[in-house]
Amino acid sequence: MRPFAIPPKWLLIGLLWFCYVLNHGDRQVLYTLFPAVQKHYGFSNETLGLTGALFLWVYGLFSPLAGILGDRWPKPAVVAGSLALWSLFTVLSGLAPTGPLLLLCRALLGIAESCFMPAAYALMANAHGPETRSKAIALFATSQMVGVAFGGSVSGYLAERFAWQTAFFVLGAVGLLYAWPLYGYLSRLPANIRLSPSSTAPARLADFGRLLAIPSLRAISTVVAVATFGLFLVYTWLPTFLYDKFKLSMFQAGYEAAIYPQIGSLSGLLVGGLLADAAYRRNPAARFWLLLAALCGAGPCIFLLGAAPSLLSMRVAAALFGFCAGLIAGNQAAAAFDVVPGAYRATAVGVLNFLGSLVSGFAPYLGGVARDTIGVGQLMAFTAIAYLATAALLLYATLRLFPRDHAAAD
Repeated sequence: MRPFAIPPKWLLIGLLWFCYVLNHGDRQVLYTLFPAVQKHYGFSNETLGLTGALFLWVYGLFSPLAGILGDRWPKPAVVAGSLALWSLFTVLSGLAPTGPLLLLCRALLGIAESCFMPAAYALMANAHGPETRSKAIALFATSQMVGVAFGGSVSGYLAERFAWQTAFFVLGAVGLLYAWPLYGYLSRLPANIRLSPSSTAPARLADFGRLLAIPSLRAISTVVAVATFGLFLVYTWLPTFLYDKFKLSMFQAGYEAAIYPQIGSLSGLLVGGLLADAAYRRNPAARFWLLLAALCGAGPCIFLLGAAPSLLSMRVAAALFGFCAGLIAGNQAAAAFDVVPGAYRATAVGVLNFLGSLVSGFAPYLGGVARDTIGVGQLMAFTAIAYLATAALLLYATLRLFPRDHAAAD
């Protein structure tokens, strides 16, 4: 017997973790390089914001189809194929000779990445029951924080020492090399993990509408939409906000904007995952209550982030906002799985991604508009109000809607 072996269901989390690091690293590269990209292509602030918005809008529009594919097709092929395609489009982004071609590459990146999350989350949910599901998803979601910090810091470093396009080439190449061994492992998983239950009808596009009709899932989708809007506002515009406000270099602005929110998010994910699984044994609505607490904390924090008078106060606000964002990221999908049938988990993630990405796509765009008008900090203040309004909606859903929808899912 081997002295040490990682249980397969946890090794699965580790392999998907690295994949998601690359996923968010490839997204974040462009945001850190906004000043260089704007100068190279001659983009206006509005067009600069559109590069981030276009990715999210395309990502959201293709999410319903991606969710259906994740429930109908073998999940290993969907996950590894998504990784290979988005890595290819990352490389092509660095080769784009004109602004319109860069926008096209970002749109194609959105299509490719939209296929990953539904299938990956379904794999994790199939491998982990309700007793360990939040811990598993929270551990996996730490990769998002690492990916943003890694992509933001590395791209700023490479831009100042080499051509700014270098980061696209490096990250894209790593993803292309990783896709094949990832597929080899996933394809050897037990059938009950890599395939949807054969006893149920294959997922269809009509099932997307049926899931969206579940009241509790609509409430969770609203939470995801508002929380992701705030998160992408920070991811997309905080580096440039700091570059403008505190006159930092691209490298320092990218580092400050990437590290402190992610430190908080990492803590929030781990704490939220442990709390949710422990509390679920006593209260099936525990994940809903954790999301509610996180929304109430995130609103004031994003307001303070935009109003911070110094780098020190910005760091504190960014870390606290990140902590609340981590609580949300670690429990939003697990909360959705508490109110949808097990055979349609990938489709449920498609629902979350569809609404979340369409709404959050306005964050990069409106950030560009705000930079020319009211300021990004003022846009963060309006976002704080949206967080608190969504908390009120979730409170109603938790008290009135969850018991019936949870029983129906069981």
